[in-house]
Amino acid sequence: MKRIVVLGSTGSIGRQTLDIVRAFPDEFEVVGLAAGNNVDLFSEQVKEFSPKHVCCIKPPAKAFSGPGYSPEFTAMEDMVCLENVYQVMVALMGSVGLVPTLNALKS
Repeated sequence: MKRIVVLGSTGSIGRQTLDIVRAFPDEFEVVGLAAGNNVDLFSEQVKEFSPKHVCCIKPPAKAFSGPGYSPEFTAMEDMVCLENVYQVMVALMGSVGLVPTLNALKS
């Protein structure tokens, strides 16, 4: 099973990446998700994929918690370096993805 992090999960590339995860559920596990301002879609993605790590510009209070599930808020540049991460999809706009990408490459 390949453990992945998707940075920019609510954008078109991020959504397409999660479509692939849906198509191959035995092949991938989403370890981390990061998004910008589309909190409604991000909340749906978190509920569907139950990642251990999340990052959102405007995180809604307690929106991601549920019975037996409470993800850890992790900065993107740290999320990509987790030792159990196999692949990172960086689908971010502009320079916001530079540091996470460099950290992923170093890791």
